[in-house]
Amino acid sequence: MHSISQALLAFCRWCDASFFGEGIRNSVWLFPFVEIFHLLALGLLGGTIILVNLSLLGVRFRGDPVARLARDVQPLFNASLAVMLISGFLLFSTEALKMYGSPAFQFKMACLALAILFTYTLHFSIARNDGPLSPGWRKLAAIASLTLWAGVALGGRAIGYVMSNMPPGSGS
Repeated sequence: MHSISQALLAFCRWCDASFFGEGIRNSVWLFPFVEIFHLLALGLLGGTIILVNLSLLGVRFRGDPVARLARDVQPLFNASLAVMLISGFLLFSTEALKMYGSPAFQFKMACLALAILFTYTLHFSIARNDGPLSPGWRKLAAIASLTLWAGVALGGRAIGYVMSNMPPGSGS
């Protein structure tokens, strides 16, 4: 485990000193510009997640097949996730060492990894299933999805409010 944390710390140091990290950090306009794209993508991603999960829960869109809705929104989900991951990396690179020691950031990244894995495996499989599938499985998938993505959002929001444990020798 020690070697993994050392590798992550080295990666964070590299990000912090990178062209991206330094350039965005030292620019008056780049950080807000990148953050705008991050937040717009967040809205689109959240919208697709909510639409599909409300349909799986049977709360909305009862007349439309869930599978069709899931297929229709997947390109928008994929594009917004890509924009969020790229813009998120750029934002991360401006404070990588601070994020290394942030429990909120670590929670967000754990939820993000689980949410992406769950979404592209079980959730899409269940949402796109036109065949007979128990309503219980659909609801469980929707609740798990909403919980994981809410964890990503809440972890991201908490980053500014939870103290960071700066790594030794980080200079801050």
